[in-house]
Amino acid sequence: MDLSVRPLAESEWSACRGLIHRAFVDEPFTVEMYGQEMLDRWSGSWDLYSSLQSLDYTLALGACLGDLLVGVVLGSTPGHCTLCQVLALAPRPDEPRHAVEWEFNQNIAQQHSALGEHAWVTKAAVEPALHGLGIGRRLFESAAEALKAEAPAQIVLECAPDRLSFYRRLGYDQVATFPDPAGPDASVMRRWIG
Repeated sequence: MDLSVRPLAESEWSACRGLIHRAFVDEPFTVEMYGQEMLDRWSGSWDLYSSLQSLDYTLALGACLGDLLVGVVLGSTPGHCTLCQVLALAPRPDEPRHAVEWEFNQNIAQQHSALGEHAWVTKAAVEPALHGLGIGRRLFESAAEALKAEAPAQIVLECAPDRLSFYRRLGYDQVATFPDPAGPDASVMRRWIG
């Protein structure tokens, strides 16, 4: 079966939320935020990602095998960075675990403010059992093509240290590091398109 990458349909957002949840439930930052116990992480991760909505993103692509969603990339087009325009302005949540994500976003916002106009990759995820098959690469190349159609710009994203080599292979350069309240320092990566 051939892999296709296409815009996410509104009807696919439930599957998108589940895929992102499964992809991140075992990540070190999720363990730090919600603890070692799988049920606590599962519940916390779902609580965090179950509210993702299509209205928050102007770029939402899915990698599909037939009708089965196996990967996603979500983001904002140049000049419409959801982090800069929405998340950076949000008040600190009362829930301590959500405050960790809020603090992470505040740290990213400080880095974004120095970049000028940019597109932002918010989330990218591939079904964990399918890592290493080129799905992530296809998603990122499709995202770059879609964003290039908007205007020449820079695409930025943030990543943990273990993802640096993957993004470098995709043409991203590390432009800064910043503190991650739930793990080691994270990196801001940038790729010019257009």
